[in-house]
Parts: sequence; C-alpha cells; structure tokens
Amino acid sequence: MNGLVSLFLVFAQTAVMTFGGGYAMVPLFEHEIVRRHAFLTADQFANLVGLAQVTPGPIGFNSATYVGMTQGGFAGAVAASLGVMAPSLVVALLVALCLRRTARQTWVAMLMQGVRPCVVGVIAAAVVFFADTSVFTTPVAQALRGEGFGVCWRGAAIFAFVLAFRWRLPKLGPAWSLLCAAVLGWALP
Repeated sequence: MNGLVSLFLVFAQTAVMTFGGGYAMVPLFEHEIVRRHAFLTADQFANLVGLAQVTPGPIGFNSATYVGMTQGGFAGAVAASLGVMAPSLVVALLVALCLRRTARQTWVAMLMQGVRPCVVGVIAAAVVFFADTSVFTTPVAQALRGEGFGVCWRGAAIFAFVLAFRWRLPKLGPAWSLLCAAVLGWALP
C-alpha cells in the first residue's frame, strides 16, 4: 500500500506544481520520474512522452498511467492517474466557485498575465529536454559549459523533415507529423 500512496503523491505533487497542461508537466515529470525516483531512464522517459502524445488523452495523464502501471500494476496505474488528476479537479472546482465573484477584478487579470510567461518558460524547458534526447549527442547544458557538442544526424534529419512537412502542408494535423517521424525513426539506421 505504501508504494501506491507514494505513486499518488509523486504525481499529485507534480500536478500541483504545474500550470499550462501536459507539456508544462514534462520537465517536472522528468525530474521526479527519472532523476529523483528512478522509475524510468531518460531514454525510456523520452519514449514515454512520445508515446503519450500519440495515444488519446492528455500527455500528463497518459504518462502517469504508464509509469503507475510499470511500478505497481493496475493499482499503481489507478493511483498515479488519480494523483495527476486530483489537484486539477480540486483547483478547477474551487476556481469555478470563485470565478463569478472575482472574474472582473483587476488582480485576477494581472495574475493570469503573470502566469503566461511562466508557462512559456516551462514549455521551453520541455523543448530543451527533447533536443537533449533526440537532436544533440551532448546535453545542451554541458555544451554551454564547453564540454563538447555534437548533433545526432538521425534526430536532426527527422526534425528537419517534419519541420519541412509542417511548413509545406500546414493543413494536415499533427498526427501526420508524428506518423512521419515514427516511420523515419523506424526506417533510418
């Protein structure tokens, strides 16, 4: 039972600390799941987030369910999923109750404007994480310290192809981009 409570708390803590959706959760998930608790390796985590993007449902919820399943079976999946869901549900209910009274107040609008740059920064951290695990052979932080720099030609080729694909065919949805990336990842040695 202690393991289930631990899974619930890890994901509840992460959910409480993020604002802005699944991509905003990625850096905190990576810290908790890979570095702090060692539930997954960095490569396994990168694959998990990629898989969570192509499966139906929110990235954070899918990731929590998968990690919970690997750590505690079905009960672990339920505990982790409830953990990632519970804080948002409680906050959403509280906000809904208070919104009618405070929606027109200036401080609420200012608060929301202040949160936006934070969300952008957290999503940028997710971009750096994925660049570290797919395009570059040396993590960006190490490269900035002068500890070497390298580009993974396979990751860079997939990135360039998908970028060109999205630029040339913007009306096709992101699922096609993910499918192209998956096929290229499978086909390139």
